[in-house]
Amino acid sequence: MKIFALSLLTIVIVAGVFAAKVSALQTLTLTEGATKFVDISQKDLNVIKVPTAAGLKAYTTSRILDVKVEGDSIYINLLDKTVTAPQELFVVAGTGTYLLMLTPKGVPAEMVVARIPAETLHDAEQWEKSQDHVSGLKELIKAMYLEIPPMGFSVTTEKRDATTWLGTQRQVVARYIGASLEGEVHELKNVSDKPIRVVENEFYDRGVLSVSIERYEIPPGERTAIYIVSRSATQREMDKMLKKYNPLDVLGGGAKRGGTVTSNKP
Repeated sequence: MKIFALSLLTIVIVAGVFAAKVSALQTLTLTEGATKFVDISQKDLNVIKVPTAAGLKAYTTSRILDVKVEGDSIYINLLDKTVTAPQELFVVAGTGTYLLMLTPKGVPAEMVVARIPAETLHDAEQWEKSQDHVSGLKELIKAMYLEIPPMGFSVTTEKRDATTWLGTQRQVVARYIGASLEGEVHELKNVSDKPIRVVENEFYDRGVLSVSIERYEIPPGERTAIYIVSRSATQREMDKMLKKYNPLDVLGGGAKRGGTVTSNKP
């Protein structure tokens, strides 16, 4: 297995030209029986897209939400611009009914892309197969830098503490989950009174395929972003199963674990 350390400077040169033109985007994967929370704008028209959903429908019991469905898009307008309490929205999308809790905030509207689990995994797998291994790692890191998930990747932004060194604070601030690849964005802060230097090798662990660091020298009180790509949990489980499997078993019983291949021929 090859491991790659990518310079973020190269990615910034390529991606930075387009970053200012990219509109804000929220992505989520719909899950039956689980409530998904989504921030919406109090003042602007909000759009939730559910790509390839069959017979998309949406309804609400809220009296302050104006909800309309056109094609694969749900348009939501807040009738009372002062409300901040979460509002329920039920989405019916072919494979099930999903509950979204919409939280009005004084922010500009963002495009929300809601995916159905089965098609999300398929799309992510197709994206990963559309390019060679090294290109896939580079493209995923670039996508995390631009905050635009690749096709089929789901994104979670729940923060998780990952501090390992004295004098620093490290948080996982975003996870990009695909079929066989998974990316994490870490934020590392120097809380000591001296500058610190970080290098890619310090972030490699089992299953990690690539690491890219925004800045290597971190003065006291400042931060850097770290982009880490590893095998997804699904892929790790598959790899674990394959390691337990004896390739000689495919010989139809002619091989035994720990034994030799025999033949019935004289």
